[in-house]
Amino acid sequence: MRFRTRDPIHNFIALPAEFAAVVDSPVLQRLRGIRQLALASLVYPGALHTRFDHTLGVTHVARLMAEQLQVEGDELSLVTLAGLLHDVGHGPFSHVSEASLDWFGNKSTLKSGQAEHKIHELVTAEIIRTDSDLTALLSEADREAVVQLLGSGTGRPVLKQVVSGPLDADKQDYLLRDSYFCGVQYGHFDLAQFHRSLVLPDPAGEMMIDEDGVHAVEQFVLAKYYMTANVYRHRVRLITDQMITRSIRLGIEADHLPDMEALYRFDGTPGFIQNYQAWDDARFLETFCPRQADSPGPKSGAMLRRLRERRLLKEVFRDRIGRPYDARHLEIMKGLHKPKSVEVARGVEVAVADLLNRQLGLTGSDAIDPALVIAHSYGIKSARESSRNDAEGILVDVKPAPQPFTDESTLFRSINEAYQDNFVVVFAPVDWPDPGKKEAFRDGWKDAIRGIIQAECRKVKP
Repeated sequence: MRFRTRDPIHNFIALPAEFAAVVDSPVLQRLRGIRQLALASLVYPGALHTRFDHTLGVTHVARLMAEQLQVEGDELSLVTLAGLLHDVGHGPFSHVSEASLDWFGNKSTLKSGQAEHKIHELVTAEIIRTDSDLTALLSEADREAVVQLLGSGTGRPVLKQVVSGPLDADKQDYLLRDSYFCGVQYGHFDLAQFHRSLVLPDPAGEMMIDEDGVHAVEQFVLAKYYMTANVYRHRVRLITDQMITRSIRLGIEADHLPDMEALYRFDGTPGFIQNYQAWDDARFLETFCPRQADSPGPKSGAMLRRLRERRLLKEVFRDRIGRPYDARHLEIMKGLHKPKSVEVARGVEVAVADLLNRQLGLTGSDAIDPALVIAHSYGIKSARESSRNDAEGILVDVKPAPQPFTDESTLFRSINEAYQDNFVVVFAPVDWPDPGKKEAFRDGWKDAIRGIIQAECRKVKP
């Protein structure tokens, strides 16, 4: 017997019946309430797909890869479980919650060996180890094996590479799925040909690609690069993600909302994990920005109300990080979205709010609140560097010895790996006096805001 379901990306997804109970468990069904791309539907209306859809897709692709590489028996079962459980630690709005967990998590409560992990990874591990429904369905040995495989790895290297690596099932599914639901073509690649290119020359060694599969992998890596540049770093997508992130910061730091603090101040306790699993996108919005009542937090509620009503912040400044900025300040600017640069970002936000209020003649209740101004930075890796997963690259099975994909590909050999696009942006709650002249407004503010950023960076002691 097999569990089967229809999927818009892979047609039929079929799993052995023994995994049906895991699919139906509350820990996986919660993922139906968490959108894959947070509020990207505000710019891509079709982007309503969920972590649950993606989870089934990843599991399906992982089994296809495993079969291609002749992974069978208990190893195939382990890969299947890892695919099903790899995303159970996601909170409201998917990856947006990860930054808040890392920002507010209580690092002092981490156990030995946990400090090098991101907090959402620790949450995932604790859910797999302790969730009552999973403990009733899976043995302790199976659950621990999944935790190890999703972490540093266990067993043969190929098992880890299937679930977490530069060519893993997760990336394959999200590129195809996100592209489909966003209505774009950037993430397309030939999945079947890609899988035919996978080889395992040494059963105890690493997964590689066949020499004839270089072009299929080029297509995959370019799909990842183009999706990042055009969808994941889309201006409106960045704005909505940062509005959610800022609303969480305001809810904890300014409004002191106990429910929000309990959701994001990870302390490693069973109580935290149990509470965390009770949240999804809808509960978050209805709790912190209800439709029919005042929001519990004035600052965070103001930001979330804008999201509900699609009154998004506007990009008032955008600049490539590099010249004319002082070289000593480049790393500060690249980390503007991180806790270590919070004082610089806050100084920029206060000064920009003051500038815009003066330029637009806003006073009193109409004045821009600096708490709703967001200074942020982000980067887009070169296509060559994006072919890697952290430091791990892709190997091509050529004689006399395997070679890096980036050396075997004529296309990728020609790409300057050192080149990256890094940007600093500022978002603010402005209404353009004349929408047709918004570029003129931005141009008029650019030198002043650039000067504000340079001045704030100079305040940091070397």
